[in-house]
Amino acid sequence: MSRLARDSGAAPIQCLTPGSTQTVSVSGTAASSTAINQRVARIVATVDVHISISGTATTSDYYIPANTVEFIHTYDGDTISFITGGSTGTAYVSEMN
Repeated sequence: MSRLARDSGAAPIQCLTPGSTQTVSVSGTAASSTAINQRVARIVATVDVHISISGTATTSDYYIPANTVEFIHTYDGDTISFITGGSTGTAYVSEMN
């Protein structure tokens, strides 16, 4: 049986171990990660991005501001599509074990 770390109020803190990380060059044209193999992915981008897990991202999809860390639930084989409002940058997708 594993033991979770606890916060100052004695509540358990669920922790994940960082796995492999991939980089995606993002711009005003949608670009996707390769397949994700874990149940949780950590996303951070150097510019504002919109993401989609269910298809090609558009600027109407879920918005993540630049340099914001976001954890999302994924299924084996999901890809994450990114698009910006026109600027260019890099998105980092880390699989969390």
